Amino acid sequence: MLIESYNLEIEVADHSAEVFEYEAIAHLPVDIREALPYLNATFKNGTYFTDGPVFSWRLDDHKVGFWHDRIAADHLDTREQAKEVIDHLVKLVNDVWARRSEIEPDTVTHENLQPLELYRLLPKTNCKVCGENTCFNFALKLAAGMVEFQQCGPILGDAKYGDQLKQLESLIVLKRPLL
Repeated sequence: MLIESYNLEIEVADHSAEVFEYEAIAHLPVDIREALPYLNATFKNGTYFTDGPVFSWRLDDHKVGFWHDRIAADHLDTREQAKEVIDHLVKLVNDVWARRSEIEPDTVTHENLQPLELYRLLPKTNCKVCGENTCFNFALKLAAGMVEFQQCGPILGDAKYGDQLKQLESLIVLKRPLL
């Protein structure tokens, strides 16, 4: 196990005077620098910055940052949620680290998927099969890594969308599944 303990700091975020939320920082007693390329290879839509190194990612509505000595998350509603999210992130790091022999580390800074580019490849039927009200909402969540393109029923079930499906598959890096 890479991270066996951490010191948790929870503060009221000062991002906005209109919204009350917490941010949490897990200060680590170990250096996780070597784990960051494995996180980059594993998590969709994250951004790896070599000059740090730092790995930035989104977990649901939370912006998450991984540095060599800390893990931070924001948009947290309660102190309890802050602890749960940090515990989950530590577990993810430990799980990826345990599987590192199966993962090719990635130190490339990937471009994030653009919602409009993805939307142009969707059927634009607004059928709601995916659970979203519109195809554009689906594209937004797809770009953020919150849904999988396979949730779009028409694109998988109708041969007339075959070219769009191939383009979607090539845009979305399939080697980087969500955990």
